[in-house]
Amino acid sequence: MSFLYKECARILTLVLAGKGSVKSLCLSTRNKAKTKVYAIVFNVLQNYTTLEKIAEAAELESTPLLCVHLYELLYRGGLKTGGPLKSKLTKMQSELKALKTKYQNQSPSYKRLPLYARINTLSVEDPSSLIEQLKSQFSDFSGDPHINFLLKFPAQTNFSNYKQYKQGHVILQDKASCMSGAALQPPPGSSVIDSCSAPGNKTLHLAALMNNTGTLFAIERDGKRFKRLKSNIKKHGAKNITPMCTDFLDLSPADPQFENVTHILVDPSCTGSGMVTESLVNNFKCKDTEKIKQLSDLQKRLLCHALSFPRAKRVVYSTCSVYNEENENVVMEILNSHSDNWELARVIPDWSRRGDTRVFQQADRCVRCAPEDETNGFFLACFVRKEVEEEGDRDFLKGVKIQNVFSVKHLAMRYRLKHPYKYPYKFIRLY
Repeated sequence: MSFLYKECARILTLVLAGKGSVKSLCLSTRNKAKTKVYAIVFNVLQNYTTLEKIAEAAELESTPLLCVHLYELLYRGGLKTGGPLKSKLTKMQSELKALKTKYQNQSPSYKRLPLYARINTLSVEDPSSLIEQLKSQFSDFSGDPHINFLLKFPAQTNFSNYKQYKQGHVILQDKASCMSGAALQPPPGSSVIDSCSAPGNKTLHLAALMNNTGTLFAIERDGKRFKRLKSNIKKHGAKNITPMCTDFLDLSPADPQFENVTHILVDPSCTGSGMVTESLVNNFKCKDTEKIKQLSDLQKRLLCHALSFPRAKRVVYSTCSVYNEENENVVMEILNSHSDNWELARVIPDWSRRGDTRVFQQADRCVRCAPEDETNGFFLACFVRKEVEEEGDRDFLKGVKIQNVFSVKHLAMRYRLKHPYKYPYKFIRLY
């Protein structure tokens, strides 16, 4: 147990120094009790202001390790480790409890979000039967009004020993994370790209929306995350996913295997500032404008690349960030540079929280989520290809054999087409 506390303190130190997110660091820990590590780290962060005040009033040096011990002693009923620190804190227990009572109401409180679980229709043929089984195990849950097969449970619900969860029939996935698939709406039998796929919850949701048919290219450039992605795909019964360990920016839109791609999800690396755990951390550190600038530049490149696929007609861009620099600002810039062929669609129309119209007017077509909606912070925008085309262009393309054309831009110049990107490569022979 001493090692558990030390590992939690190590992760807290890295998180507070901005060297990783709570989720990624807890997942990468060598401690087998990853769930316990995450729970302790999350709850210490949730009460960090109070714990620091208690340490200061008790004339103790405030460190992440001390805060972990204080949390276990004052909030969990006792320390499960020995050593001089335990002896010291145990002797001061009455004083520390009095300080907790004094400072607890002075610190900001954080309401825990509900636990969301999505029925995995890739492996479950009869969702209603599974719901009946869930009722026998959990007394308090409800269906979500916006996302099909998504169930909402109380925050303290524990699925770790539930058989259907272990078998992959139930996937723990925050509601906001399901919004991307609900907005993209890939039809069964379609060809789809998830450009930044790991760990794979959004990918699996897309596969389910496609009824496990068609082709879903799951792209992940990081080798370790790619292994986890493949493991999740196998566990949850997806048959239509083609995992690829590569950088999405290295994919060529002219590659024949992607010629029929019509739907693309771009859910790139971001600050993660919308995650409740990260919002807790943000209270203790300054906004890193340089990091945000680097991320937004990458996000723009990824989104631009997605819009260049010739038959793409629907592209969803999403982040778990609350910063405009990664959200509305990115969408506005890309929309301005691609307005001839692309426009924003208003998706999930019955969702009330929309984008920041102070950035640009069409942001009301975007979707935002916040803890007030009982979700993590999230943002998404859906680009759809315009259906405007010059009269006669398509008939012309169907009736001519085009040779020695090196690019779609060259095609436009040679044959004076005003909307060359509208036409699938099956009409264009590139040499």
